Amino acid sequence: MEFVQDYLTLLPRLLPPSLANPLLTLVTTLLGIFKMLQSHLSPLLTRLVTQPDVASILALLAILFISLKILDMAYRAVLFWVKLVVRLVVWATVLGLGLWLWNRGVDGFVADVGELAEYWGKEYSKYAGEVKGWSEYEKAQIRLQAYQQGGRGARGWW
Repeated sequence: MEFVQDYLTLLPRLLPPSLANPLLTLVTTLLGIFKMLQSHLSPLLTRLVTQPDVASILALLAILFISLKILDMAYRAVLFWVKLVVRLVVWATVLGLGLWLWNRGVDGFVADVGELAEYWGKEYSKYAGEVKGWSEYEKAQIRLQAYQQGGRGARGWW
């Protein structure tokens, strides 16, 4: 720093006053801030060097902070791509419905939607019947097993 301070006196001779004065003010302010930071931070740095426990705790805190920042970046990146895909799907659906409505007209669109609702209603009732039949079959199997186990117990253990 003494090097800068030595040559700082030559600055007004080499530059015009409109440029030298603000530059001189800036450099002297920065030198003052540097000296103040050096005087306040040197005890902390000597403590870190002499006590490695404090340094290791600070290093762990720094690693934790950096890893959380990286995790936050990854979370934001994934969230961006998920939102992008959802928006694309929504706009593709709106565009597809608009084209369907444009090509078929309102009456054709309503008729197509009615046919689709009727088809999926039949499919739902078909699968609901299969589920009901399967649950009845399972109940019958449970009753049969209970009857068979109860019949053995009635005969006795001999």
